Amino acid sequence: MKQSSIRITLVGILLLGLTLPAVASAGWFNWGCRYQGTWFGVVAEDNPAYLSGWLMNIEGKSFFYGTNDVEFTAVALPPSLPVIDPATGAIIEVRYPLAVRATSNRGNWMRIGYNRLAWTMTGFGLDANGLPLYVAMGKGEVTLNDDCSSAVITAEAFVYDVVYDEFGRALIPNPLIGPPVFEPRYTIEFPPQYAYRAFVDLQ
Repeated sequence: MKQSSIRITLVGILLLGLTLPAVASAGWFNWGCRYQGTWFGVVAEDNPAYLSGWLMNIEGKSFFYGTNDVEFTAVALPPSLPVIDPATGAIIEVRYPLAVRATSNRGNWMRIGYNRLAWTMTGFGLDANGLPLYVAMGKGEVTLNDDCSSAVITAEAFVYDVVYDEFGRALIPNPLIGPPVFEPRYTIEFPPQYAYRAFVDLQ
């Protein structure tokens, strides 16, 4: 009886070993490309020759979640957050004329499907003295292309004013709480962004 049980167990293990490769090859365990690394924003999806002026470092020990750190130059996202006419490129309005610098934006990402990731990040807009004028939370999705070296990013930002009390203390809303406790002053929809993975130059 004991030998029969052992034989049945061994046969089951053998069948499982034969089945798993077939399941894996069928794509059951294929979640796509690894996201971690350094990425540069590029002007066009099909032409990485010109950078758009931002970069991001993606970290995480897990294949499914981690942290992001994004730096914007004033070319990619002026800290004053101007409103630009998409037809003419002219500035219609400057939302924060006293903002001269933006901090890096930091947050988290999570895999939500095959080559699809959701992200959230937060940063500050600062005046010439380094005082925060606003806090902005961005969120969206990343779709990694099958080449694993390029990506398309959707982005939306929620911008909250920083106010100061009579003692000069900054009252900074936590954008992760958001409505109805805090209402954003501005909601900004960005056009699709394109990213290209950085590689080690061995030439």
